[in-house]
Amino acid sequence: MLVRLLAFCGSLLVLTGCSKPVPPTLTPKSATVKAVTAEGIQVALTIDVDNPNDIPLSAQSVKAKVTLADKVELGEVEVDTKVSVGAKSHKEIVAPLEVKWTDVTSIAMLAAANDNIPFTVDGTAAVGVKDAHIDVHFDVPFKAHGSVTREQLVEITNKALPKLPVLQLPQMK
Repeated sequence: MLVRLLAFCGSLLVLTGCSKPVPPTLTPKSATVKAVTAEGIQVALTIDVDNPNDIPLSAQSVKAKVTLADKVELGEVEVDTKVSVGAKSHKEIVAPLEVKWTDVTSIAMLAAANDNIPFTVDGTAAVGVKDAHIDVHFDVPFKAHGSVTREQLVEITNKALPKLPVLQLPQMK
């Protein structure tokens, strides 16, 4: 009887100790414009990763699409993060996103009509663990918001738009 009880307790420990990992929770903290250049925009995306699992996970990369004013898609970017998040803990990851301008004319029109232009960062973070005992991978979605100022956009549109030639009108006699 004692042997059966010990075997049952051992089985219970194995089953409860080896539960299948669940996806972490991502909470976007900020999307801050770090630089605006003639080539594109640089955004520091900060996300809090909460790992409820009994094993550490690794935030491997962030893939994101940046859209200005819900109208102008700036493109998609993927960056490596390589941040370890301990078991039953959380950690902030900062992903430096660099997105190239695709439609400077639309951006100039947004800057002309608005003091602050909102943007969204829609994406996924690749989080998981791979070792000799376990191989698990999650693509966890997130959405972050930020804004860029008219002054920042006007400065780049002046640099990026082609210069128009000055017309010389004939002199009237």
